[in-house]
Amino acid sequence: MKAIAERTALPQPYLEQILLALKGAGLVASKRGVGGGYILKRSPDSITLADIVRAVDGPITLGDFGEPHAEGACDHEGQCVLLAVWRHLGDQMRTELEQYTLADIALAANGTAAWPGESPSA
Repeated sequence: MKAIAERTALPQPYLEQILLALKGAGLVASKRGVGGGYILKRSPDSITLADIVRAVDGPITLGDFGEPHAEGACDHEGQCVLLAVWRHLGDQMRTELEQYTLADIALAANGTAAWPGESPSA
């Protein structure tokens, strides 16, 4: 944990909270003693960014605005249309986060794959 905190410049207590959330979600396991630390419980190509965000922050949404009314039944001057937009955008964000695995991120970080949003020839 200390090495991760140093490399990422995250405060160790904050990193500990993140790792405990990841452990609770079954994404990492802790090992005590000499040579201890945290290890992935699944392969990096099976852990998505959506898995990580859900473990740390809960359900992936763009706010908890409730369900919109349908087909113009709303008396709130378009508010329900905006609720539908936020729900749609949350669905899109969740879909995008499910496309990236830890393996993908590691390859991009090491320069052996394109960064997200870039073409492979970039």
